Amino acid sequence: MKLLLCGNPNVGKTTLFNRLTRSSAPVGNWHGVTVDALTKRVSGEKDIVISDLPGAYSLSARTDEEKITRDAILFGDFDAVVYVAEANNLRRNLYMLTQILEAGKRAVLVVNMMDEARGTLDLEMISRRLGVPVVGASEKQKNPKSDIIRAAAQAASPVLPYFDDPSVMKTARLVWESARKKSLEPRFAALKILENDSYVSALVGADGRKCASGCSACGGCDVDLPSRLRYGYIDGLLSGAVKRDESVYRRTNKIDGVVLGKFALPIFFAVMAAVFAVTFSVGAPLSALLTAPIGMLSRCVREASAIPEFLRLLIADGVISGAGAVLAFMPQIIILFLLTALLQDSGYMSRVAFVTDGFFRRFGLSGRAAFSLILGLGCSVTAVLSTRGISDATARRRTAFIAPFCPCNARLAVFTAMTAYFGLPWFVIAVLYVLGFLCSLAVLKVMRFFKKGVQEETLLMEMPPYRLPSGKRVFKSVLKNILSFVGRVGSVVLAVSVFMWVLGNFSIGYGFSGNAETSILGTFAGFLAPVFKPLGFGNWRAVSALISGIAAKESVVSVIVAMGGAGAVFGGRTEAVSFLIFTALYVPCVATLAAIAKENGIKSAVLSAVVHTLVAYIASLAYYGSARMYVENRTLFYIISAINTVAATLLSVIVAAVKARRKRLRENRVSVQTSENV
Repeated sequence: MKLLLCGNPNVGKTTLFNRLTRSSAPVGNWHGVTVDALTKRVSGEKDIVISDLPGAYSLSARTDEEKITRDAILFGDFDAVVYVAEANNLRRNLYMLTQILEAGKRAVLVVNMMDEARGTLDLEMISRRLGVPVVGASEKQKNPKSDIIRAAAQAASPVLPYFDDPSVMKTARLVWESARKKSLEPRFAALKILENDSYVSALVGADGRKCASGCSACGGCDVDLPSRLRYGYIDGLLSGAVKRDESVYRRTNKIDGVVLGKFALPIFFAVMAAVFAVTFSVGAPLSALLTAPIGMLSRCVREASAIPEFLRLLIADGVISGAGAVLAFMPQIIILFLLTALLQDSGYMSRVAFVTDGFFRRFGLSGRAAFSLILGLGCSVTAVLSTRGISDATARRRTAFIAPFCPCNARLAVFTAMTAYFGLPWFVIAVLYVLGFLCSLAVLKVMRFFKKGVQEETLLMEMPPYRLPSGKRVFKSVLKNILSFVGRVGSVVLAVSVFMWVLGNFSIGYGFSGNAETSILGTFAGFLAPVFKPLGFGNWRAVSALISGIAAKESVVSVIVAMGGAGAVFGGRTEAVSFLIFTALYVPCVATLAAIAKENGIKSAVLSAVVHTLVAYIASLAYYGSARMYVENRTLFYIISAINTVAATLLSVIVAAVKARRKRLRENRVSVQTSENV
């Protein structure tokens, strides 16, 4: 038996999928976590497979991920649709289910999060009225696998009562034969044509705009008719079966009144600042405890005379010091994973899009981009793939382009290692994250200047209720991220570390020399080193670390350790901070570039590598030049700073004046046109 699992975003669909298949697909309280169909066998059932489809609100697709869901439901090979709805949002969630039933697909309804129901639900009554099996589910209750399988075997496709509506029947007769040829239920096609669905209209050869605008065959121009018919049916279906507890809604609204009010952005920044403060103040002592045994083990291997020198140095420097240097900073990374998981599960992080929507619109995006940037804190590849949920193609490409500016957890390992060695305070790392965000906005501004006309995207999203985080969900999320990070260290980072050690200890024509400066890596990095001299780290060791970071950012730490440690690579704090700024912004890793190429083309990936590196160079140059000037000639530093401040203020005033003038001209033109029309 083949099943499709679908539903609106944020109804616990992927969490249910993980329970049914014992998987660990990523989950989150926002739209766009699932960006492609994921198919697996139901645990303990050899003959049952289930596909987790991206969340959608309707079969009228607006984004690429919604198109995947639409095509799978309308034309996929399956036995039944397992439709997931959330207990507190049945009226809205059932809207898409009515379309699935209109299309003649066999379905079963799973009402999820029953433990969080704000009121009472009579599932038996809903099942009788709907004509399909209904199953209640909750993460805090037993696995509903057996109930869902039993219901799927009895899945039904009832004929909906509003199919007899005269307008629906008239339109259906026009496209009856063509709809059948395309394997579509004619009355479903008629409803889609009436609501101006261009995809279905094109499939059946109908002009949706003409059919909905008043030709005699359609009987009117009521484009809202399909939604009225569906919601009228849903209201009758739920009448008496659902009784809401309004007091719970009032509590959520009170919290949102503060969190989403006029202090929404300051609250958000305060929360994120607290996350970083806790991460590094608590994690730093724990990292110090791990660093000592790793260094001791490396020294023991290096001093083991029974092992050949080549193998001894390879294990000590290439393996233990390389991978161990990254693993030593696991405490900070685990704490960051834990705190972000708690925020996600509480329902707060899903509101970030709403909070930032107005802000991002100034840069040609919507609050939907905030989800991708937040995901980028974990992994830039995930952030790029999540942009599929953005409907406008230009906005989608721009979001994928800037997402790697938000430092991922791999760069975090570099930040924590360097700040720990040089005794820098935790807020230096927070500043690096803010710098990445500001650079992404600057790049957006430039991109918008060269290409305007991005389609305004309406932000449609689900607001989950505030809830106490589930220990089970948080544990699974943190564990999955930890295993992913450790797996990456044990594979990619270890391989890069060993490879860079070999390049750093072998010379062309001489074999193993143990002299890193005359090695293959030292020769090549030394050739590039002068380019980075204006940034303060123009030496072959630092350049070697940057080269390794193109494969995996975590390996920057392992290569620095293999090159003698941060003290041997950098002359002091100023040079180290300049290096950190460059590392935070320069070319994304190969995996991220591959994801950008897959989503937006090779040209976009190459341009991303160039722009990120150029921005990193400019930012590091500005910092290092300013720091050197402050140390060597403070008077000149203050004079130039004052000039720059005045120039920036004047420029801002001029830009504001130009924008105000353009706005007045547009308003005058509109006023003149209105007068002429009158």
